[in-house]
Amino acid sequence: MIIGRGLVAKAFAGKWPQDGATVIVAAGVSNSDEREQAAFDREKRLLDEVFTYPQARRVVYFGSCAVGNPDEPRTPYLRHKTWMESRVLADERGRVFRLPQGVGEGGNPHTLTNFLSQRIQSGEHFEVWVRSERNLIDVEDVVTLVTHVLCHPEQFPRMMPLADAQSTRMPDIVHCMERALAKRGNYSILERGAAFPIDTTDCLRAARACGIHFGPGYLEQLVEKYYGVAKRVRI
Repeated sequence: MIIGRGLVAKAFAGKWPQDGATVIVAAGVSNSDEREQAAFDREKRLLDEVFTYPQARRVVYFGSCAVGNPDEPRTPYLRHKTWMESRVLADERGRVFRLPQGVGEGGNPHTLTNFLSQRIQSGEHFEVWVRSERNLIDVEDVVTLVTHVLCHPEQFPRMMPLADAQSTRMPDIVHCMERALAKRGNYSILERGAAFPIDTTDCLRAARACGIHFGPGYLEQLVEKYYGVAKRVRI
């Protein structure tokens, strides 16, 4: 069973058996700038309801890699994600996959790549924090990795990040998007930001088993796949 209508839920649709025994919770608060308690409470109630499903033998929840970064400000969103992760792991049926920035077809305008694409194409000014790092992953790779881990649960921890081998500096991500769009963005560079370390040991082990090649070239191929010239021609 897949719960949700967003980027991750759509990636799982049609690729995961609707057996009810595994509930994939891909719904809830997706905007990291969210501050309304009502939005957080709705997701908490949803999760509580899922754990009452008698047929659910496994519950999958998507957390945030930012939860594990001590340099990230403890925003209301991250405090909420931290609580949700602990709630899932408190039940033996729960598994948490921490995600960085997901990239895929569509998605809400708050995703990093959609934001950059819109600003660069429109010429609207934006700021780039030179010391800031982010990590991008194809949501189709998320589906592949989650499926593999759930098929081999004894080989992986109940909480694990799914991410590229290393995070990338924001200026390099912006330059990558500029190349894909064949247009220079209108931005200013600020001496702000922090590193974004993620322990990808378990993820890389799963990736090797699935034939996913993280590391050099992954970011470029990912951005080109969803924002490059070939993609725009198909549209």
